[in-house]
Amino acid sequence: MADIQVGDVVLARGATGPFHAVVSGIRLGRLAVERCDGRPSGPLPVRDVVTVFKPSGRPGPEPPRTQRLRPSAQLKLDLD
Repeated sequence: MADIQVGDVVLARGATGPFHAVVSGIRLGRLAVERCDGRPSGPLPVRDVVTVFKPSGRPGPEPPRTQRLRPSAQLKLDLD
């Protein structure tokens, strides 16, 4: 399951069918959501979430930092 945070948009299953909502809070394994269609919604169990949409943001000016790997006894470089 994806890490759900406040502000994420989710596609969830409801009694009337699937709906999109914005997560406004998380407590005791349930999500407080504001439905995008304006209908009221009670606490939503995490198991009813189908998809989580996260903001991608703007790419940074520098390339992503990666951790350098060190050779170990289990890792051998074959240059043949």
